[in-house]
Amino acid sequence: MAGAGGLPQEHRTGKGRKLTKVNYRPLADINITALVDVTLVLLIIFMVAAPMLKNSVDVAVPQASTAESKSDEGITITIKKDGSILIDQTKVDESSFDMAFEQTYGSSKEPVFLQADKEVPYQKVLHVIDVLRQVGVTDLGLVADPMQSTSGRRG
Repeated sequence: MAGAGGLPQEHRTGKGRKLTKVNYRPLADINITALVDVTLVLLIIFMVAAPMLKNSVDVAVPQASTAESKSDEGITITIKKDGSILIDQTKVDESSFDMAFEQTYGSSKEPVFLQADKEVPYQKVLHVIDVLRQVGVTDLGLVADPMQSTSGRRG
């Protein structure tokens, strides 16, 4: 009645009568086809969904010939066409922008990226830069789109 290691095992009832004999054999291989199918489906789902996860505010930033790609690490300040200000996609009132930014920025030395719609008045952009400097931001970058040249070279 041992049954260990794939040996036959006898099942008995309480009165000692033999019911059935079960033969256990070790499994020679494992079918991983279903596992591979599920893994590939999940991979495709993540590949399709990943670009949609990028949260960004739709702002038409101006173009510059020396614009470089922006890293995603840091705090992003956005000034929309209607004049509203967002700190990392959270809308804040212009009058309380300095306090809201101080709470977000704190004493960290993360870079700050300022992106403003190209139709926002220059005075509003300067006001935001001034507030950022007063709060103590030393690493400030302005976000722009790279300029597309018709000849295929930059310049």
